[in-house]
Amino acid sequence: MIASAHPYAGAVIGLATMHDKGRAVAPPFRRLLGARVLEVTGLDTDQLGTFSGDIARPASPVEVTDLKARMTFEAMDVDCAIASEGSYAPIDRVPLNAAGVEIMTFVDRKRGVVVTETLTTQRTNWRMQRFAAGDPRVEDAATALGLPRCGAIVMRNDDWSHPVKNLSTAAEVRAAIESEAPQSRDGLAVLIPDMRAHRNPWRMMAIRALAWRLARRLAHLCPSCGAPGWGHVHSPRGLPCESCGEPTDWIAAHVDGCSACGHAEARPRPDGRRTASKLSCRARR
Repeated sequence: MIASAHPYAGAVIGLATMHDKGRAVAPPFRRLLGARVLEVTGLDTDQLGTFSGDIARPASPVEVTDLKARMTFEAMDVDCAIASEGSYAPIDRVPLNAAGVEIMTFVDRKRGVVVTETLTTQRTNWRMQRFAAGDPRVEDAATALGLPRCGAIVMRNDDWSHPVKNLSTAAEVRAAIESEAPQSRDGLAVLIPDMRAHRNPWRMMAIRALAWRLARRLAHLCPSCGAPGWGHVHSPRGLPCESCGEPTDWIAAHVDGCSACGHAEARPRPDGRRTASKLSCRARR
């Protein structure tokens, strides 16, 4: 797709962010679509949740990205908007490691296009640690988070409503823990990396990769109505068993679709399989 021929060539797209995500999101939209991405000024996206936990999300991460994008229309005279949201936590079966999911939604209120793309990553410095005042491990723990490239946040273990943010050095982290830990009922303070995009280069890299994925998706036009955003929407299961022909839990096909007109087309599995192994047959269980 040549950017100059794309429906979004020359368009201005609003980006709902307080945390400098434009430097990660703008380049792929400019190069692949010929569109300009501009950050919305004065938009308080923190009202829809914060990584530090002092403000809870009012809905699921996917719903929040949609809400953030639509907030843009109240603050900027544009027809298209982008917003992203991230969630990071320990991996269930490997609790010493962490992973994250980044979600990005594009909304075109004029064409009725709504496209959401996701990206999972284990390239993160996310971790949660608890320390008492005077703990000699604090400086090493703070340095391991990647300070000063990445920021840190400290909170009382029993009250996350007043986080100490914008910490950039091990000394600042130490001072915050010495202040907050004694005020917690259990004498502990929580240390986490600052996951706001402008304070966390690992998260910014994930957002950049996801922006390229979203822009590539929007570069594809619906074969029915010509709206941008044609791509994968569903992977129904039920590939027949090679032995008895009954449906299994294997993916049967991939479905591409358009959010504007609803047109959809199924395509076969990329590996060409038309039957599933008999070991996966439900009838044998």
